[in-house]
Amino acid sequence: MSKKRQRDTEQPAANAPAHLAATLGQQTSHVKNKLVRAELYGKLKHKQKKQKRAERKKRQAEAARAEELGLEPPPKKQQKTLESTRENDVTMVDEGDEEIHLDEADDEFAAHFARHREPKVLITTCYKPSKIMYACLTEMLAVLPCAEYYRRQGFQLKKIVQFAANRDFSDLLVFNEDRKEVNGVLHVHLPDGPTAHYRISNMVLGKDIKGHGRPSSHRPE
Repeated sequence: MSKKRQRDTEQPAANAPAHLAATLGQQTSHVKNKLVRAELYGKLKHKQKKQKRAERKKRQAEAARAEELGLEPPPKKQQKTLESTRENDVTMVDEGDEEIHLDEADDEFAAHFARHREPKVLITTCYKPSKIMYACLTEMLAVLPCAEYYRRQGFQLKKIVQFAANRDFSDLLVFNEDRKEVNGVLHVHLPDGPTAHYRISNMVLGKDIKGHGRPSSHRPE
């Protein structure tokens, strides 16, 4: 091996704690030759996996020994996640923040999540629904036991919203289709909104799914 290749494969001095916390890419970034860098990276990766495997077996052996002796097992190693590695800053909010509780109480869906009002959904369609639309509505009524279907009968959307609000419906779903394909649904939360439109694409009915199940009596969320 030439001196240049030997210099490339040598790792940086491991005399600082920062080197121990460095990633494999940082440990091999000083190597200019791509092939040598890839070879060094593979060796470090294999060494890292071997070390992790040994540590895992050691922890398992300690836990088994503690269980045999009737002792408390050693604490599990905490995984590094976004929440566990998050650093506190000014944008974070405490759980007991009074302002946050007031905002949540003023939310449009606060009564829904607190279950102060039982959901009651009115389902309708566009002006001239096709056979595919009725098949879709049949499955929606099976999934949502709290829903009722009303024919559109040429009424404008504004009148339908007023009709649903006067009869204590909590939500209004208006399904739309284009060229005999269901392509969207308009969701209106009554009586004060908000309103959202969802696009539907590549819809597959339950009867077209092999081995499909049947809706249960469980209340949907």
